[in-house]
Amino acid sequence: MRKRKWGGVGYFVLAILAMLGIFSSNAVAEMSTEFHGFFESSFVLRDANGLQYGFFDEAYGVQQRNTLKFDVDIKPDISWGPFSVEKVHLTYRGAYDSIFDLAAHRYNIKENLGASRFDYGLKDIRFENDLREAFIDFTFKGTLGRGFFRPGRQIVSWGEGLLETLNDVINPPDNSFNLFFQNPDDVKTPLWMGRINYSIPRMTNLSLSFDLLWIPDIRPTQLGPLDTDTNYTSDGQLEAPYTSILSFADNRGISRFRYNVPTNENEYGAKVSSQIGERLNFSFVYFRDVVNEPSVVLKNFAGAFPTLAEMNYNKQHVYGGYFSYQLLAFGVEAIVRGEISHYTAYPIGRPRSDYKRNYDALGNLAEIETFAYKPLTKTMLAIDKDLRLRWLSKDLTKVSAEWIHKTINEWESYLGKPHYVPHYDGTALVTSPGKTLRYDRRNMREQDVFLLQMMTYWWASKLNPMLVVGFNPGKHGEGSTYMLKPSIKWYIAPNLYTDLKMQAFLGDKDACYGFADGIETSEVTLKLGYEW
Repeated sequence: MRKRKWGGVGYFVLAILAMLGIFSSNAVAEMSTEFHGFFESSFVLRDANGLQYGFFDEAYGVQQRNTLKFDVDIKPDISWGPFSVEKVHLTYRGAYDSIFDLAAHRYNIKENLGASRFDYGLKDIRFENDLREAFIDFTFKGTLGRGFFRPGRQIVSWGEGLLETLNDVINPPDNSFNLFFQNPDDVKTPLWMGRINYSIPRMTNLSLSFDLLWIPDIRPTQLGPLDTDTNYTSDGQLEAPYTSILSFADNRGISRFRYNVPTNENEYGAKVSSQIGERLNFSFVYFRDVVNEPSVVLKNFAGAFPTLAEMNYNKQHVYGGYFSYQLLAFGVEAIVRGEISHYTAYPIGRPRSDYKRNYDALGNLAEIETFAYKPLTKTMLAIDKDLRLRWLSKDLTKVSAEWIHKTINEWESYLGKPHYVPHYDGTALVTSPGKTLRYDRRNMREQDVFLLQMMTYWWASKLNPMLVVGFNPGKHGEGSTYMLKPSIKWYIAPNLYTDLKMQAFLGDKDACYGFADGIETSEVTLKLGYEW
């Protein structure tokens, strides 16, 4: 979040500095520090109708973001026998997106929105000034094992997947300033939490460790500004460039959004990890989750159309595990990765013709539920291999292949009928034929995505090209969908770089899942940065 951040974080940092002074009069003389970070300027050009309908023939700038980010690690050298203060970690990020000044005629978002602290306005996405992480490591090392206690604002990642989120649900994503495939830590919202880790003494071929998390800081997925209908364009999209495209975005009667986030709840979780021998690692996890994604209920009807979208966040259990194994057999060396997760009550979007309608005692339409809570299981299997492809590069080419399978464990079967969608054309209420629904147990319930990633180096490691391809196979009358992301990074000097990347989606835009929702949005990003 970028609202009211400095208060709690500032007190925490002051407490850390005071502690260092109190516990050791020689703390300043004895401590060591590490400082690293980057400054980066990026420009994002968006094709509004998608790559397969013309190569950037409807292009406009949606971002010119200038970012300063750095990490400070302070190692104070304070200890009491087996106990010590090992590290204090701080991460700062500040940013200015000039697109809202360069294209002020397009982005007339209000400075401030509603009373909810989860609403973003223009100030929030135009500027950022955020001490993102601030935590301290209290460690123990003795004959009974080793461990640490880490209180503070931090990011915790679980899992082995590259493309799909399976068990990595702890920190909610921040979709307010980026759309596709950025650095995972940069699009996560840090949370205040307490983390305890303990590892037993290593046995001959076995090591075992335990992680416990307690999170009182409940945050949802952060969207861009959800403003009133004055910020809609003629095609029904919100004008904020990185607002998620909602399923009801073409209903221009909605003038108000309301977040119902259970901030009085707590999240907590546990992980057990083990290394067997030198080549096999596996973990089992449990997390009590306040779901990051909203369950949208439409309310306050003016005639047949809602004026309020209520964003609700339910609770669920997440169970799972993951492993990695170094394969050395038949002259082959590779890394095999796998992951599985099960969600007990995940909000699944209903097809528009099957929104659940609830009526009051007088028979008037009271609310429309756009979702259904369903148990959901995801599995992933992958292999990473270094290949010597002489036709491509003199250096090794790193290749990763990943398969993700998703199953909605309970499902109502929907008939594949044409249906009509009511909406506003800007002046009046009209109806038009929607997609042919294919939401049945054969299609929507079972979903697969295949991912291929290739990365190598050219020109004495000054050029770093990468290609990521995603494939979602069509079935039962639907076409396939594809994700394409080529990029090349050029290290102009050891610390100075430029990065050019494109992300696009192709295929059947009427498919009921996969990459279909992104087909009419393609982007090119150019970055220039300096890192130290």
